Amino acid sequence: MFNTVNKSEKVSDNIISQIRDSILSGRLKPGDRLASEKELIAQFGVSKATMREALRVLEVMGLVEIRKGTSGGAFVAEVDMKTTINSIINFTHFKPISVKEITMLRYFIEPTVASIAASKRTEKDVGNLREIIGGAIAHSQAEVSREIGFHRYLARMSENTLLILLIDFVDNLLSTMKARLDLGPEFYQNVRKAHGIILECLIQRDPAAAGIAMANDLLQVGRHMAMKMDTAPFDPSELEDNRTMTDWPSKMGGQTRVVAADDPILKQQGAVSRRVGASKLYLVVSEEEVVGENG
Repeated sequence: MFNTVNKSEKVSDNIISQIRDSILSGRLKPGDRLASEKELIAQFGVSKATMREALRVLEVMGLVEIRKGTSGGAFVAEVDMKTTINSIINFTHFKPISVKEITMLRYFIEPTVASIAASKRTEKDVGNLREIIGGAIAHSQAEVSREIGFHRYLARMSENTLLILLIDFVDNLLSTMKARLDLGPEFYQNVRKAHGIILECLIQRDPAAAGIAMANDLLQVGRHMAMKMDTAPFDPSELEDNRTMTDWPSKMGGQTRVVAADDPILKQQGAVSRRVGASKLYLVVSEEEVVGENG
């Protein structure tokens, strides 16, 4: 199955590449046993130490499982989502990712996820999301878990494996960053309020409002974290096309907000708004924001 290693490159890397390609191409399937160590050494034409080094790396990558005993050996592992996320996280340790980059990715993905959730939600989903949001503010780690749980639940409502994987990955990065920051109870209170608004948009089955409310939430979180880390935040106005995932109104883009009925912005002269279903929330953009966007 395998070729003798090309000695012009690092030997163990060549072994890893060949075995990995055989797994990813489907020639080797989960549960398959690789040839014995002696046979692999002969196939690749390498030393025992080199072969064992390559197998250890493949095990760390989550592609093979090394079993001990008389019936042991190297077996192709079932690559699950946790293994995949951990592999990506390992990569980020060598390629640091900024809050700005994370927020930009979230801005492109999560408003659409929220819109999908608004069109698919059930009463059970609403109850589960209410429970995730919770009551009184708890200690910071519990709040991080609730916040992440909210976004992960919405992702799972999309029933799209890639969206679930991406959001789980992003949430893991954010969780690590938040653990190092003293974000304080006010931050988590604002997040909880934002999640309550998103949930109300879901209850009203308003995909446009849900998408905009999600954009509001993640941009607010991104700005606060960037400020805490003394780094530049993501600003949607940097993009050439600054429209959100909705055509209401077509020119309002990322400045559109979802607000409560008592928000002062609704009383501003020239404010354009529409109600979110039968709720006490409104999609709104002020004349000042429209002028600012159009220059």
